[in-house]
Amino acid sequence: MSKINILKHVKNALEKKHIQKTIAPHFKDIFKYENTDLLEEYKRVQMLNRAKVFECEKENLSTQIKMVLEDMGSKKVLYTLDMPFEINTLDEKFEKIAYDKNVEAMRAELFGIDTSIIKAVCGIANLGIIGIVSSPSSPRLASLITPNSLILLDKNSIVSNLFEGTEALKKQSMDGVLPTNMLFIAGPSRTADIELQTVFGVHGPQNVAVILY
Repeated sequence: MSKINILKHVKNALEKKHIQKTIAPHFKDIFKYENTDLLEEYKRVQMLNRAKVFECEKENLSTQIKMVLEDMGSKKVLYTLDMPFEINTLDEKFEKIAYDKNVEAMRAELFGIDTSIIKAVCGIANLGIIGIVSSPSSPRLASLITPNSLILLDKNSIVSNLFEGTEALKKQSMDGVLPTNMLFIAGPSRTADIELQTVFGVHGPQNVAVILY
């Protein structure tokens, strides 16, 4: 059955029996926090997820990014179009590549890039993860395709739990519903085979750094 027919049947069903939204969304947070300060709790758990965490003021963001890129050994840097700093302030030693075309147009170039810089929508304190929404200015592949990923997170956008994080991501859409593509990233990609040998970088970056500004 084609996608069009499936959507047609769903529409017809909804017209016959409308879904009543009588129950307000609710959430009970059962996690125990070691820190009452959300920023400190986020940093603690994010580092447990094997991501490196750095902190600076927004006016020093370019300097901190340069230091992290040097630590990663970055040479080619892919950046999305929603950066909270002026990309041209980065050192000329890094080849800066804007993610401003579709994947087909950039396919040959993308697989030769070692580091990406992306901007997070929110940080979730009790899980130590960040949330992002895919969009034309921040394509989904930017967080997955490079061995190194550098994530920029506004300290004021840290929330307590996944429910609040999902609500923050919903606000990124025009109609206030869940975006069609959103990602929660804990740290470096990892998996383990039947012998429980952990391997990093199988499904995404081997190294993840988060800069709080």
